[in-house]
Amino acid sequence: MEVKLRRANQVRHAALGVCLLSLVLTVPPKSFAHDEWFRGLDLEPALAEAGLVLVGHVIGVSETKIMAGGKGERSLLQFEFEPVLALKGVFSRESLSLTSDDLGVQGFTDSAPIEPGQFRLLMLGRSSQGYAIQRPSRSLEQAIPPLRGGDDGLIETVKVLLAVNAAPERSRKVALLLDGLKRQQGQAAIPLLAALERRSVLTAQTSGSLEALALHLSDPSPAVREQAAKTLYSMLEADYLDQPRLRQGAVSALAISLEKVDLNFAPRVAAFEALGVAGSRVLDNQSARALFALDPPATFREQGARLRALGELKIPGQQNVVLALFKQIPWDAPPDMQYGLEWALARLVPTEGVSEITLRLKDKFESGLPVVTEIALLGHLPPADAAPALLDASKLSLDHAERFAFVSACKEVADARLVAPLARMLAPSEPDVRWTAVEALTKIDTDEAAKALQPHLREETDLLRKVQIAEFLGRHGIRDGYPYALEHMSEPYLREQAISALAAIREPRADGELRRILQSSNDVAWNSAAVRGLGALGAADLAPQFLEMARNARSPLAPSALIALGNLHEVKAVEIARTGFASRNTDMLTASARAAANLVALPGVRADDVRDQLASLLADPSAPQEARAAALDSLIALNDPRLDSALAQAVRDAGLEGTDLLEKIERLLRQRKVRLVLP
Repeated sequence: MEVKLRRANQVRHAALGVCLLSLVLTVPPKSFAHDEWFRGLDLEPALAEAGLVLVGHVIGVSETKIMAGGKGERSLLQFEFEPVLALKGVFSRESLSLTSDDLGVQGFTDSAPIEPGQFRLLMLGRSSQGYAIQRPSRSLEQAIPPLRGGDDGLIETVKVLLAVNAAPERSRKVALLLDGLKRQQGQAAIPLLAALERRSVLTAQTSGSLEALALHLSDPSPAVREQAAKTLYSMLEADYLDQPRLRQGAVSALAISLEKVDLNFAPRVAAFEALGVAGSRVLDNQSARALFALDPPATFREQGARLRALGELKIPGQQNVVLALFKQIPWDAPPDMQYGLEWALARLVPTEGVSEITLRLKDKFESGLPVVTEIALLGHLPPADAAPALLDASKLSLDHAERFAFVSACKEVADARLVAPLARMLAPSEPDVRWTAVEALTKIDTDEAAKALQPHLREETDLLRKVQIAEFLGRHGIRDGYPYALEHMSEPYLREQAISALAAIREPRADGELRRILQSSNDVAWNSAAVRGLGALGAADLAPQFLEMARNARSPLAPSALIALGNLHEVKAVEIARTGFASRNTDMLTASARAAANLVALPGVRADDVRDQLASLLADPSAPQEARAAALDSLIALNDPRLDSALAQAVRDAGLEGTDLLEKIERLLRQRKVRLVLP
């Protein structure tokens, strides 16, 4: 019986090899998704920035030849639009004339021309001369979308997106988008799906989101199905609560969409990628699990996505098939296919898989083929497995792309054994490789890493990065960066980093230098920096002087003095911070929020009201962002239980979209697994 099973497996592996070779020798069919101009259409950013949005009927096109310098000739096209419907802004004339320069028409060479009789959606910003297209697009059709007429479905989509733009709460934006998706179909749904994708954290916890998305997984258009799967991928990845009902429903919907015969691979690739992040629910769904059979192979990208998902899910029973496929795949197969296969192998059989991948890396290199794919993969494996393989790769004469992949992988792995090869990647002639190597060394954060970086401090020309390196070296007892930290404390954009560096370096001369600056300088910026620096260095004897400064709300040094008092753990500053939360001075408000982290934590201090103020400040959409960011940092430092509810409120603020603060808030929600209460 065992002999029969072994022979059956051998036959299956051989069949896999034949199928794979036939796939390698066959050119994939042309993708219909590339023929759909609305693929990936994202109108929300352009609509938000536009001053005038209208539906225009092209009533005239003319051309003028312009001579330049007596030798060069260029054509300037003039387009005349009849306004049909103004969706945003006001236009009171009978026609709107725009040139090809205004519309950027001549920047697109492969798009259908604008011709009389057409209807176009115009999203125009204000230039020094009037109206113009200001946000770049990848095609003319996406910059100036064609419409069937005044009743085109895309017009209703624009109305929804304009309402989304006006909504003050992100939860309201999500509700509007989901409602729009229930009513729209075809190309008109893609901009709504794209807008929903960037709000995945809220979408994942909003009732009815899956049902609204699933409708579009069966759309006749490949571009719509692809975008629906991508949006679902983002939602599943953002589902940090691991909601069983959401994931089960998503797996079922994706399985149904993949069971349909589809000549277009783009939506299938997106659907397999979404299944890869759906978690263990895939294993409970028989239809979904059956989709991971590796024969017969489809397109390279689909097979790569299937393999990647198989590795993510660690589907049992596939080890031998994946290993056999790995040994048969050509070295110059497309990167998507190779990466997916290598990832599946490393996840299913870690020890043997990493050995096989390392051997393949060396063989490919010796044959003259690039090894970026293999090096990049190592960065996503456990350090115990990845570090030895990366050390082997570092001995090869890598090209620029491979060196960048190497330092990027080292940054992810952050293993102390990688210090020596990273030290060889610090040449100033390759800035991208160099700085990623610096980031990898600082993430490793050992004395050896600091010593490797020390000789290269002077080579750094970017001042912010130079001071960051100075701080890192200072934490490991190397004071070479002291002059740079001291000299740039008064620069507004460098101050925080310079003060942090100065505190880390602990140069004995710093205290005296800063005291002399404070006593003799008449410059507010330098005096403020000196106060902050002395506070960071622990100059406790200056606390009375700083208290006097901080109590004078009109003093330009008051915010710096309050932060310094917080660093000095001066209990008398608690009342000043408490009062500062009512200040209309942004600097004082921010200083109060920053100082609170140190002051509220002092023994014997009862300041629940200050903690409440920190939470309220973080959640307040009308407060300055720098003050809210300071409040967030203080709540984290205090490990205050009020943080979760404040985060849940702050994530709904539409004014934070596109900011680093919102990114940090969403990251904390994931880490702390905060359940949102959404309407």
